[in-house]
Amino acid sequence: MRSWRYIQLFRMIFGPADQLDPKKIESMGLLAVKIAQMYAIRADLLGQEKTAKLQCFYEQATPMSSAEFMAIVKKEAPSAFIENIVEIDSVPLAVASLGQVHRGLLRDGTAVVIKVLRQDHAESFQKDVAAVRFLAKTALFFYPPLQRLADPIGTLETIRRTTVTEMNLLAEWDGTEKLKELRDSRIKELPHLALLKFPRDYREYSTDKILVSEFVDAPTVRKLLQEKKFTYENLLMLFRIHGYFLFFQGEFHGDFHPGNIFFDGENFLFIDNANVEKVPVAFSRGLLDFMVCLGKKDYTNAARAIEALSVKTLPSPEKFRRKFDELYAEFGQRRIGEQSLTTQMMKTIRMAVEEGLQFPEGAFPVIKSLMYLDGMALACAPDKFLLDDVAQYAADFR
Repeated sequence: MRSWRYIQLFRMIFGPADQLDPKKIESMGLLAVKIAQMYAIRADLLGQEKTAKLQCFYEQATPMSSAEFMAIVKKEAPSAFIENIVEIDSVPLAVASLGQVHRGLLRDGTAVVIKVLRQDHAESFQKDVAAVRFLAKTALFFYPPLQRLADPIGTLETIRRTTVTEMNLLAEWDGTEKLKELRDSRIKELPHLALLKFPRDYREYSTDKILVSEFVDAPTVRKLLQEKKFTYENLLMLFRIHGYFLFFQGEFHGDFHPGNIFFDGENFLFIDNANVEKVPVAFSRGLLDFMVCLGKKDYTNAARAIEALSVKTLPSPEKFRRKFDELYAEFGQRRIGEQSLTTQMMKTIRMAVEEGLQFPEGAFPVIKSLMYLDGMALACAPDKFLLDDVAQYAADFR
């Protein structure tokens, strides 16, 4: 029964756009929502109409009632919190697939946000993972090339791992502390990192099922993009800050969508820091080399940078390089709005895999981060040449 449910899910995702029903997907459970979120950034695969529908899973989940929210607070909150909270808004600030956030006020007048987990997803989620894993293994049995082209089992494991981490709200505190440590380790050499802030988490008021944090009185980047108030210069600084974690440290915010980033006009604040992804620095810097070469329109070395990322050397790379030249024949002449870096990267990876390159496991979180940044660039500056401009920051990341 579970397997059939997910067959229906994938038929919706890859079928006609008018048959894609977000409400029906939400009713299928947490794993279905997480899979939909993953495809919400794959306009290269699904097209803009379907990914626009799937974007709702980042900000429009069905809310719990105020009574249900308060019942969880009373059950899960430590006594120190109960003694110090004097007010909790009945209307949620944010609703997500796993949790819900309300604003509150502490006895000393401090504004906070209270995040609680929804009803226990754990058992049902793990059973759904097992069902989808069975489907993936069946698909691989009948079509082995799917492993090289999509790595369905590896992708499913990434979703499982990150979701399980998010089911413990104290992981957000741990992730925030890790990102602070990485920021502070280079802040003297890279003073612009001081523009990255983190809301205070009240560890003494929190448990694995309730998290109390400082209220951020600033809009999200998603809202600013929707209102056309996030400039290209803001985006370049965000790229420079996130790029430090991505390319220099190889450890970075694992869910870098614009709803998880606040901007007060000067400082950026990262929230939902539970999943700090880690990838080999050689891989992330290899991607940087690839992007810098593209910005310089040096397609010969861009192709070689992609080859260097593979764990398996091509015995005869000439065919790959010829196809690479064909793929990028008109790339450098097009602005952000006329070409999607995400689409181009996914075409490149697909072509590379078909030609025999094998990329290391766990590479998708890096590519996902770049997809989010590309989407933000498309929203705020479609007339710019992004890669030409970000190459100036390459020295920060070496």
